[in-house]
Amino acid sequence: MSAADESKGSAMVLRALRMVELLASEPLRGLTNKDLAAAMRCPPSYVTRTAAALIECGWAVKDESSGRFRIGRSAARVGITTLSALDKHEQQLAEVRRNFTISQ
Repeated sequence: MSAADESKGSAMVLRALRMVELLASEPLRGLTNKDLAAAMRCPPSYVTRTAAALIECGWAVKDESSGRFRIGRSAARVGITTLSALDKHEQQLAEVRRNFTISQ
């Protein structure tokens, strides 16, 4: 893979991550291709290609009646899983603190 190919790949990954962040900020209303292109400062064609990749893996959905993109279940699941793991670790840390305090 050439440096140019790697750079293109990195740019698409960064666009996809930015798009997921933007879609997460408007989970009900969603965002149009134009909204996303303006926020991401890129051509609408880049949004279309990036959205297609995100839709394919369940990270975005497109409402065909409005043309708006919304966050997909897979992306939302990552956030929920992360919060659940943080809660679990918080409980474990609280237990360690209780045990440390009791032994003092």
